[in-house]
Amino acid sequence: MENFKFFMPANTYFGRGCILANKEALAALGKKAMLVTGRNSAKKNGAQKDVTDALEALNIPWVLFDEIGENPDVETVFRAAKLAVAEKVSFVIGIGGGSPMDAAKAIAVLAANPEADTEILFAETKAKALPVVEVPTTAGTGSEVTQYSILTLHEKRTKSAITQKVFSRLSYLDPKYMDELSAEITNNTAVDALTHLIESYLSVNANFVSEKIVELGLSIFKDCIPALKEKTYSAEVRDKLMLASSLAGVAIAQTGTSIPHCLGYFLTYEKGIAHGRANGMVTQAYLEMFPREEKKVPQLLHCLDMETTQDMGAFLKEVLHISEVFTVEEIKYYTERAMENPQKIKSFPYEARETDIYKVYEKSLLS
Repeated sequence: MENFKFFMPANTYFGRGCILANKEALAALGKKAMLVTGRNSAKKNGAQKDVTDALEALNIPWVLFDEIGENPDVETVFRAAKLAVAEKVSFVIGIGGGSPMDAAKAIAVLAANPEADTEILFAETKAKALPVVEVPTTAGTGSEVTQYSILTLHEKRTKSAITQKVFSRLSYLDPKYMDELSAEITNNTAVDALTHLIESYLSVNANFVSEKIVELGLSIFKDCIPALKEKTYSAEVRDKLMLASSLAGVAIAQTGTSIPHCLGYFLTYEKGIAHGRANGMVTQAYLEMFPREEKKVPQLLHCLDMETTQDMGAFLKEVLHISEVFTVEEIKYYTERAMENPQKIKSFPYEARETDIYKVYEKSLLS
């Protein structure tokens, strides 16, 4: 067995009602909190109230920033950080899907460095950050257990991770916040988690522990496949989706993501396609990049009770309802842009040339 490194510092509670049952853990993080959310969902699903009830029981004041949209941009997190500084916030709580959770990490960096501009997010790897708490209300990104924060860069027409590694100090995983989630969001985010598992497992950065975590995550995800197809989700399915998503996050915290995420960013920015859905659209063709003698692809499919990459593609088409139309000119542009991200390309364990990336887009978007 080869040597490897494994690091997972996020203190995590899982279960329905876990915030109020474990609220005392918040007391060690600071004297005032900023809640980072979208406009409505955290209020509707009860997550925001659970957090504020816990804070008020501990006599911790809080301020709300509820302007995080899908795929948050640098400008928005900068405005939020200015508010955090003005309010003398000492820790940040992200409540929602990947967008508020990722935004909370970037806000924590900017608020801890009030004299800096947004360039610090992409230039200073060791910049300090305020403590972060994460409360996921979807099962997809795994941001509650990763060090990543992905922001939209309008000037570059894409998305990019900040350079700081910001793990949450504390995460609360309560699946009840997903009970009323729409089928579309449930399936899109579930596919995001699935692509995390797939990309981690097949990455050149994978190791023995990350692979075993992925295999566990895939076995749990497999139990949810009938519900994703039927679009009927029991409380048990919601629990399993949340757990599979977080295990996927633990895995990519070790390995990073790979080519599907790189390719999906441009579909999201240029076409407004939801992140998980964009990743899913290119996943079958990504799997078919591997040579036939590669053993890990069949092993991965076996964990999901699938036999071929065609089975994977059929599942993804069924749960995502892919219908967008693309042109040759568009995929040429996406290919050129994807080659600007060599780190993602190099995570593929074989040589991946520009023609290979084009073929993935071509098979996924033109067939």
